[in-house]
Amino acid sequence: MIELLNSNYPPLVTKMQTFPDVFFSLLQKSTSVKIASGYISEEAIAELLGLYNNGLKIKMFLVIGMHYFDGFTVGQYEALLSLADLLNSNNLGNVLLSRVSKYHGKVYSFTDIENDYSAIIGSSNLTKINTSEKIYDTDILISKEKINTEIEIFLSDLQKKYCRNINEIDRNEIKIIEPKNLFEGYLEVEKITDAEKVKVINSLMSISFDIEIKPEEKSHLNCYHGKGRETPNGLIRPRPWYESNVMVPKEITSLPDYPSNIDFTVITDDGYKFKCVTNGDYAKNLRSAGDLQILGRWLKGRMENSNVLKIGDKVTVDTFIRYGRNTIKLTKTTIPNTWYMDFGANK
Repeated sequence: MIELLNSNYPPLVTKMQTFPDVFFSLLQKSTSVKIASGYISEEAIAELLGLYNNGLKIKMFLVIGMHYFDGFTVGQYEALLSLADLLNSNNLGNVLLSRVSKYHGKVYSFTDIENDYSAIIGSSNLTKINTSEKIYDTDILISKEKINTEIEIFLSDLQKKYCRNINEIDRNEIKIIEPKNLFEGYLEVEKITDAEKVKVINSLMSISFDIEIKPEEKSHLNCYHGKGRETPNGLIRPRPWYESNVMVPKEITSLPDYPSNIDFTVITDDGYKFKCVTNGDYAKNLRSAGDLQILGRWLKGRMENSNVLKIGDKVTVDTFIRYGRNTIKLTKTTIPNTWYMDFGANK
């Protein structure tokens, strides 16, 4: 059986299944999976960590094809080490890096309880299992065909001849990079120019609010650690790693000029532009509009890049102490419906 898979982002919505839907459906039915993906993302690694912490028991061998040469963010690398340790300690597989040369393929081979194979081949990196990026991908699902055995053998050879286990590679060999853009591929977020940022700073008014970010156990910036989502097949998926909101006390939301129960544009101290919204009782919820992961990626991503937060860990009081700040400063500008949001820290 061969089936076409599409991302189905409007306006090109097809009758085909999507890559993530098929990936998780096959994962639930499988005893093992071999994955080769050119690129990996923080969100995808957090998804895998959450799945295994929620009881997933299948064997997984994950090949990352490009990052050894292109570089990892510190968050990606540390999270992959955590995933490798989790798999190793439970005899459930490993994480491997391509080291002979860059490997750009996206190949997924699933083995079920009857030793039948299913495979996905196409344009979807593993990032697509949990992402806010709107990059349209097309893939092919292949099940119970002669080529499935060839795919399985190829992935085994790729691991043996082209890769090394990540935990066997000296850390000094690993290239750690600062991401140029926290929101690459996010249609809802714009990276502004230095000139635009200067214009915004020159428009700042004296009206501002310092909002404390509280490290709640299973909410706010720690939604990932709340109750997971059960799929129709019984798989427990964690909430997205970056899904977040900030709870603002009534003492602030009741003040004059606070942006209560409205959508508004924010310009950040590090040069991003996106929409936020305040809602709920007394406008207590401050979150990104539409996509709840944007504000969380901006906050948690900066702490990851400062090496004070590991993907999968809880945000705690100590996290903020090491980062150097636990507040967002929201300042009104003379630009209509636009606020300046600051989370910069000088450690």
